[in-house]
Order: sequence, then structure tokens, then C-alpha cells
Amino acid sequence: MASGAGVSAGRLSQREAEDGFYNDTSEFLAELSGGSLHMGYWESPSDGATMAEASRRLTGLMAERIRIGPGDRVLDIGCGTGAPAIQLARSTGATVVGITNSPVQARLATEKAEAAGVADRVEFRCEDAVGLGFPAESFDAVWLVESIMAMPDRLAVLRQAAAVLKPGGRLALTDFLERTAPAAGTAGSAAPQYAVLLGKLMPLQDYPPLLDEAGLVPVEITDVSDRTVARTLDCMRRKLEDDRESLTLRFGAQVVEQFDSIVLRLQAVGFGYGVVVAERPGR
Repeated sequence: MASGAGVSAGRLSQREAEDGFYNDTSEFLAELSGGSLHMGYWESPSDGATMAEASRRLTGLMAERIRIGPGDRVLDIGCGTGAPAIQLARSTGATVVGITNSPVQARLATEKAEAAGVADRVEFRCEDAVGLGFPAESFDAVWLVESIMAMPDRLAVLRQAAAVLKPGGRLALTDFLERTAPAAGTAGSAAPQYAVLLGKLMPLQDYPPLLDEAGLVPVEITDVSDRTVARTLDCMRRKLEDDRESLTLRFGAQVVEQFDSIVLRLQAVGFGYGVVVAERPGR
């Protein structure tokens, strides 16, 4: 766990650990992941895209799936430090409202939107994903790019998302996946030392009934693990090795050393990565 997060996830509630973790490490995580707090996407093993390019490509693929354009409103649940929302607004002309439980992330995201010249169309707030304060049917699309696994209750979040979606509106998300049967007694949970990053893993095949219970109709449920996970973690490892001196100067030796250990452990977990797209019926 990164410096300043205090104690391990095992001694804090999952929510408290996440709040502290992302408050303390958001800028460092963004540095490791090419500017966005999510995986990259590579078309093939020979694809030479950088981490930053592959990360932007994943954002672009998710933007295509929600089918929005100028004048549409998008809710970004778990907006991180704002790069995906800013890219979405620029590429589509849509208006985006991003929410996060981290005041540090909300501040960094707001600063990025202002620097990018899109602050009139991109807004960031510090809010709870399971207590959305938006009117019913007020968004044309909702997305959760690599954030739903950090929520304590996926179903509760999906129900909230469905409630604020207009009929015919789409939801798109990415999630970390359980690809092998969990060991006895683990109930599919990641080990405590990286639980804040992975959350509680679930198999992709559990999504259709979950979406149905939330009042959403599945459109796409795809395992993209082979195009995302290994290359992303490899890029992070190389960044930690190649830029160790500058990263240490900026963030401190303890943060760099801890993420060395975290990335190595994540490579050993064998988790997957999925894309899920659904629609609210009734257009």
C-alpha cells in the first residue's frame, strides 16, 4: 500500500482503505498508467502502442460503446483524475459529470479540465456512487471505467445507474474478473495486500443476471484480458524500472518500492478484465 494510506485494508473498512489509498496515490497511479487510472488496450501481441496510447485507446473503445454525441449528458462514476472524461468530452462533444469519493481526485480532475479548456462541459464532484443525487432519467449514458470493483455492492451501483439513465440510454463498464475458481474460504476476494486495487473479483458470467436485476438489458459482455492485463502490468514494471530516479524524487522511495511489490503481486494473481455494455429498456 502506498505511503500515507496509514494501515492495511485488513484493519480498515474497504471503503476507508479505498478513500485513503486514492487520496494518497492518485498522481502516482496516473503516472504509471499513462495519464488515466485504467488499463491499456492493445490490438495484438505485435501492437507497439505505448501505455499512454493504449490507455487512450481503451477510453475511446468505451466511448464508442455508449453511442453519444454533442448535447448528450454522461455520468462518469469513479472518474479518477479526469483524463477519460476529458477525452470523452473532446471526442464526442458531450457534457460529462464525473464523481469520485476522493476529494484529491476531484481537485486534480477539475484542474485538468480547466487546463484542457473543457471546464464548461466537464464537471467533477466528490459524491457517493450508491447515493446519487441526480434526478431520474437525467443522463444519456453512464460509464464506470475500472471503478465498479471498488464499490461495496455492484448491484446497488448498477441500480443507481439505471435510475438516472434515460430510456434507451447505455451503461458501459470495465471490471476486474475472477478467471479461476477461488481457493476455499476466499469467496473470490483478492488478497488483502492488493484488495484496494482489485476489490472483490467476480466471474464475467455473473453479469447477465446482475444486469437483469438492476433493470438493464445486456448488449455486450466481453473478456478482453489478453489485450489488457499483462501488457499494462509490464508497462508499469518498465516505468518503475526506467524512471525510478525521477519517480523517487517526485513521490518518495517508499511509494516506489511499495508499488514495485504491488505490481509484482498483481502479475501473480491471474485476474482478468472484462467490458460490459447494457441498455435501459423503454425508448
